[in-house]
Amino acid sequence: MKRLKKMIHNCPYLAALLVLWLFMTIGGIALVIYRDYGKIKWGDLMSNPLFAVVWEAERQNNVSNFTGAESVMARLPERNHVMTGRGNSDALLPGIGAQIGTQAQEELAKEAEALEAEEEKEAEEALVGKTVFVEYPPVETNSIYYEDVGKVALTTEYPYTTVGEDYFKDAAFLGDSRTMGISDYAGLEADFYCENGMTIYKLLGEKGVTWQETGEKVDLSQVLQQKQYGKIYIMLGMNELGYGDTEFFREHYQIVLEQIREWQPQAIIFLMANLHVSEEKNNLETEFNNININAKNVAAASLADGIDVFYLDSNPYFTDENGLLKSELTFDGVHLYANNYADWKNFLMEHGVVRKAESKGQDENGNEAE
Repeated sequence: MKRLKKMIHNCPYLAALLVLWLFMTIGGIALVIYRDYGKIKWGDLMSNPLFAVVWEAERQNNVSNFTGAESVMARLPERNHVMTGRGNSDALLPGIGAQIGTQAQEELAKEAEALEAEEEKEAEEALVGKTVFVEYPPVETNSIYYEDVGKVALTTEYPYTTVGEDYFKDAAFLGDSRTMGISDYAGLEADFYCENGMTIYKLLGEKGVTWQETGEKVDLSQVLQQKQYGKIYIMLGMNELGYGDTEFFREHYQIVLEQIREWQPQAIIFLMANLHVSEEKNNLETEFNNININAKNVAAASLADGIDVFYLDSNPYFTDENGLLKSELTFDGVHLYANNYADWKNFLMEHGVVRKAESKGQDENGNEAE
């Protein structure tokens, strides 16, 4: 002991080393005791994502790499409770840290993706179209079926996308003889449920409607419950001109629309305006005239919400400055010549509504991406 004291007295560096060793020994023992019997455990410390990320960064930057020595991160003690396994005393902390760090980064990436998806959804929900009604001095009428509503509904204002023909592959068109014209001459690959004389009152009825692909009657209510569509186009109102008043028409239209929305919750619905008739067919002494047609169109347009239901008015493509169907475009004052349905097709393609999720599988023209 005297000799040791003399060596310490003669060599202050040795004294410093002994003191340092003493503190490290006592500190190490205290840390092990606190780890095993205190409140902090290795597993709790290492499972912390922030610790793992910092640890991974240190490892990659060689912060703890000292020349000629092992990593500062010691081997795990026998009694560690790291989530990679109990009692694995040969596992190196840096390796586990790298694994945990990678997992933490993956979790952060997933959270970022979820946040981005939520923000996109909120942005779409905030984007609401608006259907504008332009007023004019109404004309006095003397009919139990309609009155001049004194306004015209314009196509719902919305940032539409010009789409390709593939856009209509998951679409259904519901309507009367004019919809049959679109089926026959527009060249769209879609499902068409339409026939002469169809009305909003009969559309979902038990007698069914003709599926143009087969020419056979189908129960549309059953079809819409069994097959999901991405888009549904409805154009009805011409055959209802002399059946009930405009409010009666709107009430039934709303009932049908709400029922379709229940069966087709993911579908975008387009309410298509009825084309006006020509001057020869515009008979103000009967119910078959453009004032009545316009009243039905306004009633339908009032049901558009600009979110999932949009109103489309193609009349400006085919009518003159007085709102009359151009005589050179029609053979009977009501229906278009076959070659004019190409313009109707272009109108529909210029008014596509493409959601974010849907556009991921399509190119810039709305066609399916290869």
